[in-house]
Amino acid sequence: MKFYIASSLKNYKQVRDLSCLLKSAGWEHTYDWTLHCPAKETDAETLRTIGEKEYEAIKQSDVVIILTPEGRGTHTEFGIAIALNKKVYLCHHDDTYFKCDDNTSTFYWLTQVVQLIGNTEDIASKLLKSY
Repeated sequence: MKFYIASSLKNYKQVRDLSCLLKSAGWEHTYDWTLHCPAKETDAETLRTIGEKEYEAIKQSDVVIILTPEGRGTHTEFGIAIALNKKVYLCHHDDTYFKCDDNTSTFYWLTQVVQLIGNTEDIASKLLKSY
């Protein structure tokens, strides 16, 4: 199973941990943007290159995993995944984003979006049981 993980730069450790758990089960991470963390790249050429790699990685993925709290670019990655009709797993430690209030988005309720609640290990376990 090929996967891509989108999240905030500040969540890079959780992204790495989840990636390790999935890769140890034989899954393939299409692009690990955490290789650029914790430092944030700011020059236009580097940002463009990373953006292109992320876009291609989403295209190559079977599933896209969104770890909240998300960053500025995460909703863009989420939108790309939806537009490409990818299965999306929206993951948070509690149900904060999964109530019908100001913390949610209409797109969190699309049929191709699966809401997962739990810590990194819980999320990995739920993902692995899904396939």
